[in-house]
This record gives sequence, C-alpha cells and structure tokens, in this order.
Amino acid sequence: MLKRFGLTFLLTTLGAILGLAFTIAFVWDWFTSDWVQLEASPEHIAEFLHIERDQVWVESASGILYKYNDAENCQSDCWTTVQTLPSPVWHDDPELMEVRDETCSPARPLLGADKRIEQCRVEMWANRNYVFAQRDNGDLLFWQGQVYGEWLVVELFMGLCSGAICFSAPALLFILAPEILRRLFKKEKQAIRPVFLLLVRPRTPKIISFQ
Repeated sequence: MLKRFGLTFLLTTLGAILGLAFTIAFVWDWFTSDWVQLEASPEHIAEFLHIERDQVWVESASGILYKYNDAENCQSDCWTTVQTLPSPVWHDDPELMEVRDETCSPARPLLGADKRIEQCRVEMWANRNYVFAQRDNGDLLFWQGQVYGEWLVVELFMGLCSGAICFSAPALLFILAPEILRRLFKKEKQAIRPVFLLLVRPRTPKIISFQ
C-alpha cells in the first residue's frame, strides 16, 4: 500500500512539473509564434550591428552596411544599402517604459544559429521580444514574441494544478483505488465469515437420559 501511495505522489508531482513547464512555454509565447525565414541577404552577413523592432542593420563580409525593413510583412526587396547606423530614437509612447538589448524572456529555441541580435520593448502591459538570427548555412530568421504579465501568477498556478490533476486522477483511479477496494472487501469478507460459520455449523443433538 505504501508503494502505491508513493507512486501516486510521484506521478502527481511529475504532472505538476510538466504542467508548470508547459505553462511557462505558453507564457513565453513559444506555442503561438514561430521562427520565420527571411529574404536572403545580398552578401554574407559578417555581423549584426543594430536592431529596432522588426528592422535590423548588418555589416556584410565586404564591409557594406545593409538594412532589413519590416521583417513581419516584407516579402521581397527588403534589403537596402545604408551609409550609417541610425541615431538613437527618443520614443514618446507613454506605454513604452524601457528598451533592452536582450529579450525579456527566452526566445523559442533555434538550432544551428551562430549569430543573433535581440531587443525587448518593455511596455505597460506586455514585453515585446524581437530576435534576428543567422544559421550556419547563411539563412536569416526572425522571431517575435509577446509576454503579458498581468495574469502571470494566475496562469502559473492554474498550469501547476492542471498538470497535477491530469496525472493524479488516473493514478488514484488505476493504482490506489483498486488496492483500497481490495482491502475493504477483504475486511468485510473476514467479518462475514465467522457469522456464516455459526449459521451453517451443525448442532450436536442433546441426549436425554431417563433414570
């Protein structure tokens, strides 16, 4: 019985961990956003220099500066030659609180990327992440994700409980409950058997002697 309790507890804990992990991935926007392959650069990219949301400035192997415009919507002729990097932009958006040179939460995993540049725009109700990455074969990719923080604690708690319930319910039904029922039936059977024996036990006739 103790082993069954231990196995049920282990499965419940595993479910809670998996539920929490899936919830974190959902909060980080890994399920609703994906890496998008962009138009190939005119030359091999030697270095990422600057990022501004869905725009990126790069330096080619020959030293020419290029800018990629509107990575979310542009389909062709997205590269333009530029002479210098852009000057710092002063934003008057009241919802924009901070601009960081790295993502505020991990980007969706990407294998084989040797170069990348990141930016996070911290706004009042969301953190917006932008990432450009280049694979070893020269492919250029873009990822954009949004993290909403106002319900973060509630979402994590619900994910934790949902995972625990999803694993504990089958464990209780198929591992713990059969053993409990077996023990109850065994005790009931043991309690009924003496009564049954008394009922079916043959009585010894009394011998009456006359003297």
